Amino acid sequence: MSNYQLMAIAKRIVSKQLKSFSYLSMVFLPVIVGEAAVYRNQEFLQTLTAKQLSLGLYQLMPGVAAFLCAVYTGVLATEVVADREAKLTEFLLAIVDAKTQLVGKILGTVILLVLHCLSYFLVLLATVVIFKLRLAMVDVKYLVFSLLSMLLLLGASLTLTVEAGVYIQEKEQMALAMLTPVILVMTGEILATVYACTPHMFAGMLWFKIFLVILGWVPALGTCLLPVAVSTQGLSYFWGYFSLVVQVIILVIMFKKVLPKYQRGLLATKQRHPIIKAILGK
Repeated sequence: MSNYQLMAIAKRIVSKQLKSFSYLSMVFLPVIVGEAAVYRNQEFLQTLTAKQLSLGLYQLMPGVAAFLCAVYTGVLATEVVADREAKLTEFLLAIVDAKTQLVGKILGTVILLVLHCLSYFLVLLATVVIFKLRLAMVDVKYLVFSLLSMLLLLGASLTLTVEAGVYIQEKEQMALAMLTPVILVMTGEILATVYACTPHMFAGMLWFKIFLVILGWVPALGTCLLPVAVSTQGLSYFWGYFSLVVQVIILVIMFKKVLPKYQRGLLATKQRHPIIKAILGK
């Protein structure tokens, strides 16, 4: 796998998206809406304690993670489906192997994600300074755990998108490639919200802790729940990280399984995923 080819593919994707009005609107529109909301409610926000304001930001993280998953699974799905429609796919495979193409696409998507998160972080710092908001000291352990969970959440979403996307033949059907990760993420966010509202209902129940650990192994679904389970002390950091490690192993296995499907999907123009075939009826 050539690093030059890898970076060339990643650079093409980054450049393409940064020139896309639809992508830039998805990046900047939430910022505009958020800044307008802060400006409108700045007097109320300044009355909040540092702990209350920090807690509010933590509560926004699952929603931000779901939004980022939706955006970047869409970006990757578009790239994978575009390969299915390209007439020079066989020629490209003779020059750049399927693994390099797939890793390059994922790398380009991750670079966009990092730039996206960095821009939001800088906007947050600027907002805090401009509007003189008070933030409590960040719990570094929890922040690191949350960021790792978010990365795994996005990694699982991208892998699941490729799993279905290699069987999509038309851009009009692209939403089907995003169906599985979106359903898992939304289900995970609902479970996380419900659990966050009732953290003491299952306190002290060993069977429920075992359930949380095992559920944390499920790609995309479990990763949404883990930060909430750790923050409410439903799980210790040890079991939280244990679940993340197991999920990393599962994601590596998934990636190795999806790679040959990606290559076959590029060459087989009539091949369809069984679920997609059942939905479309053909």
